[in-house]
Amino acid sequence: MKRLSGIAGAATAGGSPLTTLLDGAKRLGGIYHLDYDKAIVITDDFIKREAGGVPRNGFLLAAATVPTKETNAPLDEDEIILLRVRGTAALPNESELIATRLAAMRTADVRDQRPETVIDNLTSGQIEMSAFDCEVLGTFYADTVARQPYVQWGADIDNVYAGARYFVYLPSAEVLSFIASYPEKTAEEIEGQEEPHLIDIGVVRFASTRRRAVEAKLDSVPVKVRVTDFISRKTAVLGMTRVGKSNTNKTLVTAVFEHAALTNTKIGQLIFDPQGEYANVNPQDKTGLRLLGTGSDRVHIYKMNPKADDDQEFPLAINFHDTGEFAMVWEMIGNALAEMNASYANAFKTARLLEPNRDEYPTGQAGDREYYDVMSDVQRGRLAFYALLAKANFTGSAPGFSIRFKMDKDTRAAFEADRPGVIELVNSRQGICAVKSPAAARMVVAWLSERIAENLSGNIPPQYQSVNAQTWQNCEPFMAVLTVFDANVGSAVLNRIKTLVDFHDPTSRGDLADKVWEDLVAGRLVIIDLSIGSDEVTKILSERLVFRLIDRANQRFRANLDNVPIQIVVEEAHNLFDRSKSGKSTVKDDPWVRLAKEAAKYGMGLVYATQEVTSVDKRILSNTSNWIVAHLNSDNETRELSHYYDFAVFAEGLRKVEDRGYARMKTFSGKYIVPVQIAKFDHAMINRAREAAGLPPVNP
Repeated sequence: MKRLSGIAGAATAGGSPLTTLLDGAKRLGGIYHLDYDKAIVITDDFIKREAGGVPRNGFLLAAATVPTKETNAPLDEDEIILLRVRGTAALPNESELIATRLAAMRTADVRDQRPETVIDNLTSGQIEMSAFDCEVLGTFYADTVARQPYVQWGADIDNVYAGARYFVYLPSAEVLSFIASYPEKTAEEIEGQEEPHLIDIGVVRFASTRRRAVEAKLDSVPVKVRVTDFISRKTAVLGMTRVGKSNTNKTLVTAVFEHAALTNTKIGQLIFDPQGEYANVNPQDKTGLRLLGTGSDRVHIYKMNPKADDDQEFPLAINFHDTGEFAMVWEMIGNALAEMNASYANAFKTARLLEPNRDEYPTGQAGDREYYDVMSDVQRGRLAFYALLAKANFTGSAPGFSIRFKMDKDTRAAFEADRPGVIELVNSRQGICAVKSPAAARMVVAWLSERIAENLSGNIPPQYQSVNAQTWQNCEPFMAVLTVFDANVGSAVLNRIKTLVDFHDPTSRGDLADKVWEDLVAGRLVIIDLSIGSDEVTKILSERLVFRLIDRANQRFRANLDNVPIQIVVEEAHNLFDRSKSGKSTVKDDPWVRLAKEAAKYGMGLVYATQEVTSVDKRILSNTSNWIVAHLNSDNETRELSHYYDFAVFAEGLRKVEDRGYARMKTFSGKYIVPVQIAKFDHAMINRAREAAGLPPVNP
């Protein structure tokens, strides 16, 4: 709304910009009671009908004006109070009016006539009087910014008059857009001569029933929001299934993509996509976010079974047999087993399989011996680990796969007699051997398991009398893994590890987190398609990925490098946020809480969409700047929501109204909650963003 941006453009020289807010307004009545928090507005049925209706939660303007001269006469008070309708209020003579209405209705009913035909005009005017209970949201008042008249906002009123001096108005469509979009331009932006990037997020909508809004031409009043409000900040998109959460997220992601192109900045966006809705062209939208990158390198999609001929798609899975990524694989398995507390499970989780650091041991020969003894145990433990993966149906191998371990000459000779060609002798003097595949490791460990069992039972066949099984029994890492491999005391750990096979791809190379970080630093849109795989695996993968991204951002921060703006979008967040940890986990242990508490200083933002407000840790909610809330069907959810801003006012309506896309919105720059019908995501948004990026339009 160019004319009303800051109201400065519409103000006459030396005049107040406030009077422009009353341009085209319809007078509703007046205030007969005012305090710091509420106002009682008196009106009548005729005026309400002519004004096009007064919906609950609608915006009203109160000003000390000269009737019929609102826009060309100075205001008695140089301010306009913004009110929000909460409900009806009783008039002082309400009991008399009720009695008169009752009598009129009874008489009209007996005579089969309308009530207004059986009473006189004076009485008719009296019984049509009514009042609205309104909340005082704050004050618009005249100010000067950069020597320009400017409409400033205060979130309260600084005086209360006992006398009746304020008339109340329904704003025009143009002014309503200004109110719903305030501030279209901040004082800082005017002083810095900056033009904010605004998008139409939707239109003002106060009620599910829109008949009178359509008649009054107030059904398509645009609501503008600042794109920068949604960058590097926390945003909650709340509502039941099928009320438009994904639609909102797609609109915001596209807007950020367009903003980055227009401002020539790199803003990485990462979407966790549980249903594959973002990674593919959606039949419902007849378009998709992946089209933002068609013909360019701006969108990368990580998914199971990517198409070989699609240059936007990359493998999501990792190669569990890649020995260079052992630490990552071990971490993922540890996370998968975190809640298992059986003694053998704990022994497995705490097994020393990570290579020791030589600096942690004394210098000299004794330190060398201690270090190499530990290294030998680690190597044997890893031999058992890769054998376990093979048993758990992790197929294939990895280029250059090699696991070294010590095996004495007699044991090696007995093994080769049974399994020739499986192991390779690397250093005969030190007895160092190697296997070249996980399948080979499985054969070695299975054979050793049999020899250990024979040694424990004391029933050793003659051909194995020379086998030194005791040295393997004394290796704690090896035995901790072997217990799971044998599954003699229970198969729960082995079965849990098998659930991770969905994320194993023997053709994958490198660490997914490193690849995603590089994409985000380059300003790409990254979509993680989690539509294939168990809930537990997707939770582990997403948490690990977020942890790694935060750590990489922290490294840049400590190195005094510029932040990399990153947006993380979590769809169906209740599936990833752990409700059992809500409010209990430490910041260190919960990646989502870390995002909320720490990541702002790294330029990292979070958009989380969920139907369960109660599933979100209170520390995340308390650090949320933007709220877009649609239908919620539970008072448990609306009660939790009511702790934030004044969403308690909208709680009943949120439970009652199920219209798709009908939301209540509070943004970082916005001063109050605005009811809005969110715009439908469409292909025109995609092509507009592509145009900003210098890309040609594409067909849906």
